Amino acid sequence: MNENKLKQCTRCKQNLTLDNYTIAKRSGWQGPRARCRNCCNLEMKENYFKNPFPQFLSNSKIRSKNKNIPFSINVEYLKSIFPKDNMCPVLKVPFQFGYKHEKNKDYAPSLDRIIPEKGYVEGNLIFVCDIVNRVKSNASTEILEKVSNFYKKFELTKEKK
Repeated sequence: MNENKLKQCTRCKQNLTLDNYTIAKRSGWQGPRARCRNCCNLEMKENYFKNPFPQFLSNSKIRSKNKNIPFSINVEYLKSIFPKDNMCPVLKVPFQFGYKHEKNKDYAPSLDRIIPEKGYVEGNLIFVCDIVNRVKSNASTEILEKVSNFYKKFELTKEKK
């Protein structure tokens, strides 16, 4: 592709070189998108704040494919299981929405597979804070309990000092 050729972005109306555009690949056609990278990113950010559920769905579909685990959910299901009070059911703190690096990811809503190998299927999912999901990872409740009990000893030691 000729990087020096200019194309006008349909959103910001700037004439930019083609290296400022991502390539769209559709059946029978391939070429630069109508909007520049910056405008596409801005649009994705705006859409996320309006309705983050399609992004949750897309991310979980990609993970299920990469992990080769079942996937059979939709946006409506995700909306139905999202806590109505916008609170993490584990930490009892409000979820903090943000986009990529603009947020404290620890308290962002994260879709947890209760039994990881069952995949993204109805009845196996819950929204929790990202930090809860990372701590849990693929650990069993027995392992989590052992970790908790181990570190509680240090808390007791601190309190005695």
